[in-house]
Amino acid sequence: MGKAYKKQHIVPQAYLNRFATRKKDHFTIGTRLNPSTKSRPKLFMRPVEEVGYIVEYYDVCKREDPKFWEHYLDKNFDALCGKPLENIIAKITLCPPNTLVLTDDDKELLARIILSQTFRVPAFLDDSVAKSEEILKIHKQEILQTLPTVFEPQRDLIAQISFDPDDRKDIILEGIFSEDRFQNFCGVLQEKDWFIFYNGVRNTMPFITSDNPVVIADTKRGAGKVTKIGLGNDTTVILYPLTPSILIGIYSSGFLLGGARKFKNIRIPIDDTKFIFNVNRLIMHQSHIHSFIPEPLFSEAIEWDRPKENGSK
Repeated sequence: MGKAYKKQHIVPQAYLNRFATRKKDHFTIGTRLNPSTKSRPKLFMRPVEEVGYIVEYYDVCKREDPKFWEHYLDKNFDALCGKPLENIIAKITLCPPNTLVLTDDDKELLARIILSQTFRVPAFLDDSVAKSEEILKIHKQEILQTLPTVFEPQRDLIAQISFDPDDRKDIILEGIFSEDRFQNFCGVLQEKDWFIFYNGVRNTMPFITSDNPVVIADTKRGAGKVTKIGLGNDTTVILYPLTPSILIGIYSSGFLLGGARKFKNIRIPIDDTKFIFNVNRLIMHQSHIHSFIPEPLFSEAIEWDRPKENGSK
């Protein structure tokens, strides 16, 4: 297969295009590179295809097709970020404020996009691969403790069982994306209360995104990893920007009570710059390598990171 499919995007290009600017035959996006401990952030413009990827990240060399998971994600999820998501965005954009927008079918499609994006990024996948080694050791120890010493040959075989990181990555992806299990995850999201925040100050403070764009937060402890917060907890909040103008908010049914719940599945105009800034800050903070900043905010972001004159801070 040569060099084909080497650059494997951990966030779909069709999704990133909505935060980019079209330049002739390609999309260019404002990009912020996370700083190292001793350097400043770097800001630059790049074609979408040149950001948000990791070389051969989803490859599993022991499969007949090492690119199996790259093809699987592209076919089953990246494709949803094209025309299917475009139709939902158009409906949200064109409908009058405070009117019903999202149908059950819309929420099912969005849940598939949001959860596939949650599970495909290094924050989840790398962490799960690392933890799986310790889990395997614990399970092996539990099995060995239950076997009588007379089964010494079997004990030796069990002690020798091991999986390299490639195997463990494959097992984790297989488990997460098995259709029945993944559909159960989607069902958890669909049962929650969905809100559509429509940014009224998009021209001066748009929603940004990143190469890890799904914010999962606990209302008591703040943002964190899905493995620690969980999808079904009553205190879990999920935020996901669809465009610089549109943010999906998913809340547990018991969290928002009274009058707020009448706005479920409805486009809600919002011009609260503090709320928008805090969402953007969370997205930037949890990014893997890159944050993506639409043009209206990009020049201002450059000023934030530009060294001050006369050594001032």
